[in-house]
Amino acid sequence: MPRRQESGRGLEDDKIRTKARNNVYALLRSRPRSEFEVRQRLKLKGYSAALIDDTVENFRKTGDLDDEKFARLWVQSRMHMNPAGDVVLRHELKQKGIAEAAISAALEFKAENYDEHALALSIAEERFHRLKALDRRKALKRVYDFMLRRGFKYDTIQRILGELTGIDDEDR
Repeated sequence: MPRRQESGRGLEDDKIRTKARNNVYALLRSRPRSEFEVRQRLKLKGYSAALIDDTVENFRKTGDLDDEKFARLWVQSRMHMNPAGDVVLRHELKQKGIAEAAISAALEFKAENYDEHALALSIAEERFHRLKALDRRKALKRVYDFMLRRGFKYDTIQRILGELTGIDDEDR
């Protein structure tokens, strides 16, 4: 009789493992996730630390959980949908629990594949055009603040503002 309890307990453990695995699959179906995000979600569901470690390790082995790949995908997505500078991207990836080495690699990937200056210039031009009705100095200040919030570096913003004022002077 004790044997049945043992095997029953093993069966119960298998069901819990399967449920945890299915929870992770559901999370990954909606969008890629970092290891930290998956751990947090499993913890919220009440799974034990040992089960969480085991589940995450299995997903890492299969390649379904890869923080470096996640960081690159996150940067690509942001650059296509809602472009941001390195400052914001670094902060977002840190919040997702990504290691500094993976963040640096993702930002290096961004630098190689996207022209940050051209992207920032197009965003700034669009914003500046929307603010044409305002006093020029006020419009430039708002563009500056907007670009800063977007995470672009000070030097990049200053250069772009210089180009915007050059464009504006040519329009007159």
